Amino acid sequence: MGNRYFAAIGGDAARADAVRHAALADPGWRIALDRPGCLVVAERDAMLVPIADDGLVIGPLFALGRSHRLDAFSASSAATLRANGAAGLVRGHWGGYVAIVADTDQNSVALVRAPFGELPCFHAPSAQGYAVASDVALLERFGGFRPRLDWPALGDFLCAPRVRSAATCLSGLGELRGGEQIRFGEAGPCVTTLWSPWTFADPARALADGREAVKRLHGEILAAVGARGSTLTRSVLMLSGGLDSSIIAASAAARGLDLRCANISTDDPAGDERRYARAVCDRLGVPLAERLFQLDGVDLETSAAAGLPRPASRAFEYEARRQAHLVAGKEGADAVLSGGGGDNIFCSLQSVLPLLDCRAGLADGPMYRRLAREIAALCDTSVWTVRRKAWLRSWQHRPPPLDIDTGFLSAGTAARARAASRHPWLEPPATVLPGKAAHVALLLGPQYLTEDSDPCAARRFLYPLLAQPVVELCLRIPTWLWFERGCNRAVARRAFEATLPEQVAWRRSKGSPDAFLVALFESRRQQIRRLLLDGNLAGHGLLDCDALAAYLDDPRPVRGSGHVRILRLVDAEAWSRCWPG
Repeated sequence: MGNRYFAAIGGDAARADAVRHAALADPGWRIALDRPGCLVVAERDAMLVPIADDGLVIGPLFALGRSHRLDAFSASSAATLRANGAAGLVRGHWGGYVAIVADTDQNSVALVRAPFGELPCFHAPSAQGYAVASDVALLERFGGFRPRLDWPALGDFLCAPRVRSAATCLSGLGELRGGEQIRFGEAGPCVTTLWSPWTFADPARALADGREAVKRLHGEILAAVGARGSTLTRSVLMLSGGLDSSIIAASAAARGLDLRCANISTDDPAGDERRYARAVCDRLGVPLAERLFQLDGVDLETSAAAGLPRPASRAFEYEARRQAHLVAGKEGADAVLSGGGGDNIFCSLQSVLPLLDCRAGLADGPMYRRLAREIAALCDTSVWTVRRKAWLRSWQHRPPPLDIDTGFLSAGTAARARAASRHPWLEPPATVLPGKAAHVALLLGPQYLTEDSDPCAARRFLYPLLAQPVVELCLRIPTWLWFERGCNRAVARRAFEATLPEQVAWRRSKGSPDAFLVALFESRRQQIRRLLLDGNLAGHGLLDCDALAAYLDDPRPVRGSGHVRILRLVDAEAWSRCWPG
């Protein structure tokens, strides 16, 4: 089922007539909403939920407390939505939706994107009005958009690839981020934030009862996985054998979903987690397919993000997805599930900041001393060292560190890094505790995971742990409750320890694809050198070519993380060749 859509807002009536005619002539498309100043067309099998006569929701929509997808609003619910506006939709619902409402009284059209919603919402000026769509291809087809690469914006992206901006890397193309509303009116577009993690990170909303936190988290994850599963016939889970994907497997089994699992490993011991995946599937009675990363499956000159307005996908990640999609095709699955983002929402910190939160919330006492021991065990250091660092840190009032990487970028590009890394989730209110501010900063990664989805893909790729109710609950749980038995993510471990093998539920090690990345880098050095030093990024002054050449020509084995950074630049180079500019 596809949820691609296009909206012509305001502007030239001839443009709307052309879109209307094209949609009616294509059996795969239909008119979803036709109001003065707002025409919406969508794929014929798209999930649509009307809002009275002048609005609709596109994509999977779930009401809080409901276990199945919402396919219609009652008359009273629609009236409540109209009275409360978009904020009411975001407060009472979640999913992967975009909502569109035409307000003829105010001569405006408002669009809302779900927090962590996988359905994109791109917009650009078009024929004295605006064109809005799920993907660039539809903006070209229906809106007359002519994509052209924005080189400074690409440089900004490379400085801070995990910091999601409303700007894209294509000139004139903006994006509505999750949890935001954009209203197109006579004064032009106006963006409003409807959802913020700081609302749930407020100490006044903290869920400080550990047992209640475990119980609530278990219930919310079961509900989220079950609700997502209700829209699927069969799914394949990328089961690494780590905690997060194993929690999804346990939840899917508990909800009776038709699930198959796929483990994609490297042939290096550090990246081989098959024994953990087998233990999970044996416990749950779920079939497991085992696949290996293949070097020849990675094409560095073909972008995994072709068609997307940013180079957001990595070549080695594409290889993992390719293997998962092969399993899904064989099994007849209509979606691939991932535990991505679990580390982030489950507060996978290795820091003394939770000690500062604990002192502020509970003062000194048994909880503080226990937490110091847990963090010391987690970080493999002494309790004295942990407490000393916490004391020193308590005198430093600074926000979370900027998420910047200027490695191998030119001086001109790197000079823009600080501005490129600005994000409201890195600017905590004064009332938020420092450990919780660090927890919120971790959410930047999951935001790009979900919001960079490709609606043109043949099969959906979903992250059930990033359901809005689960994220909100995790933000309410104090940071000091997430540490136990020398592990972080302890509330999630407790919530599912009864259904998972103990060696998985309380596993401290993590698999790593680094050996595969090293092998990829070493086997393609000359190709990488040619791609980068003779490529578009270098030609437009984004790269420090001397530093790149020195690293690539060094005959010694790779060291540090330079090879990982260079492979990201290769991804950007391949992506840049997909667009004019």
